[in-house]
Amino acid sequence: MVRKAISHWKSLAVVAAVVLVVGLTMSGNLGLTGLSNDAFADPTGIKYTGAGSCAAAACHGSATEKDGGATRHNENHIWSNNDAHAKAYTQLLEDTSKAMAKNLKIEDASKSERCLNCHGLSGFTKHDNTVHRIVLKPEQINAEKYSVEDGVSCDACHGPADKYLKPHTEKGWTAKLRTDLGSEKLFNEWGLYDTKNLKFRADVCLSCHLRIEADLVAAGHPELPFELSIMSSDESWIHWRNHGEWFGAKAWAMGQAVSLRESAMQTAERTKAGADEKLIKASYDRMLGHAILTRQAAEAVDAEGRAALDKLLGDVKANWADAAKREAALKEVAKAVDAWSDKLNGIAFDKAKTEKVLAGLASEGEAIAPHGYRAGEAYVMSMLAVSGSYNTDAKPADGEAKAEKVAALYDVLGDAETYDAAKFAAGAKAMAELYAGGKSLPLP
Repeated sequence: MVRKAISHWKSLAVVAAVVLVVGLTMSGNLGLTGLSNDAFADPTGIKYTGAGSCAAAACHGSATEKDGGATRHNENHIWSNNDAHAKAYTQLLEDTSKAMAKNLKIEDASKSERCLNCHGLSGFTKHDNTVHRIVLKPEQINAEKYSVEDGVSCDACHGPADKYLKPHTEKGWTAKLRTDLGSEKLFNEWGLYDTKNLKFRADVCLSCHLRIEADLVAAGHPELPFELSIMSSDESWIHWRNHGEWFGAKAWAMGQAVSLRESAMQTAERTKAGADEKLIKASYDRMLGHAILTRQAAEAVDAEGRAALDKLLGDVKANWADAAKREAALKEVAKAVDAWSDKLNGIAFDKAKTEKVLAGLASEGEAIAPHGYRAGEAYVMSMLAVSGSYNTDAKPADGEAKAEKVAALYDVLGDAETYDAAKFAAGAKAMAELYAGGKSLPLP
């Protein structure tokens, strides 16, 4: 099913534009006082080294996987040959990018900081409860083995490597510091970004995969699909070892929560910028799609958190007519979901939770349909991800047959131009019969 999902995106030419892309609970009154506005900041004094520093065969550049150890040693080889991120810069040289640049009055996309922010090596920092990309200055880059043509390379996900490059080759060094320091200090003090932390992983991916400004969309840049579980398990390009049982379901839940946070912030930013109402409505519909899906995850693992989120979503709806109040209410949703994501990081998924999530998702197809193509697409990807995780770990006898029926939803979904809400609602209704027992949770 993962391959069908990736094939679908490629057939729509959506991923042709692929880019790289605490301890509070969301219950009661949310307890948001004291929430840090800067959970981590881009480390100062640590340089970005580029892909060349990781390419030696004895490090990560082996052409074949090596058994044992924390890494497979062929990570750079897989990235350079199979990963679309490695081609992100060259996309800026294509005619479609040149046309977008012309619409944006950008002289050369391949030299524009705005484009290189996600199509080249860039840094990242967190403030306002969301992750932002940072265009690097020359003094932040160790230019010896760096090339802008490498696109979105190692440091873009794993952090500036100059300080940790040598010590992380010592067996057990990274695991020990991850335990001793935690994810935030590991990044702040050493520059090593902890992608094993699912929230951190979703943060860095969605900093580009969802946060696309309104004028970029108006200029022709596509909105990008993203689903953390599927993107973390596509065997054609992943360069890490399997994560163990029920990882897929939890990765899906984290991806939805962070997508909800980012789409809430996107809607707030488009509101503040006075973007075209159609684009504001589009980001709001996408947000509601992620909200419907995230609420099913919360219902399965933290029902009080789901109720608290409902109140905040209700505030957005109640204040929609007043742009300033709408923006403020959307930011409160983002803040609360960011805090809840920290709680989700500590929750283990199992067969029972995954079954509950799957049945709950199956019941939401009709509710998702009115919110447009992107919400429908998120629903199909969610069904693929969670049912795929269930089939992998529980190994039900009818799993493959059900998987084919889930994958058939892509034919009903169509594409952004042909999407038919009524048709999709009718097709998605069959999911509730396929995975019975769930209950749709109406939006407030």
